Amino acid sequence: DKLKLPAGKELFKRYTTTNMFAAKSATAAALKKVATTSTAKAASRAFSSTTASSAKVAVLGATGGIGQPLSMLCKLSPEVDELACYDVVGTPGVAADLSHIPSNSKTTGHLPSQGTWPPRSNEGLGEALTGADVVVIPAGVPRKPCMTRDDLF
Repeated sequence: DKLKLPAGKELFKRYTTTNMFAAKSATAAALKKVATTSTAKAASRAFSSTTASSAKVAVLGATGGIGQPLSMLCKLSPEVDELACYDVVGTPGVAADLSHIPSNSKTTGHLPSQGTWPPRSNEGLGEALTGADVVVIPAGVPRKPCMTRDDLF
């Protein structure tokens, strides 16, 4: 008793018909799963009555080589509601540049003397620190020639 297999076209016809129905069923199941997942994800992004946590961050030394990119990262963070930049020179320009980044945080720049962004009275450091939840100080003294990093401490 040998097993008789269909030959040629009949075998191909059975194989493709069976696989075609299996493929259609698998595709339909996959699409249904994607639709269900997409609906669940959309529902999770819906309106919520809870308040997002926000913080005021003050960067003291905001115009230096570390302070500028640090200020930019703070500006881009959704956790930061207000960014106060302070340094001895050039802070209004840095704050003006950061204010062009489309985010929900408000940016202000402060100097120890007159000249703030946006223009305000001369309150400087006190105004930058008022209400700050986080204070970051990347300010420092540049190394002189022949100085090592150990000499800074």
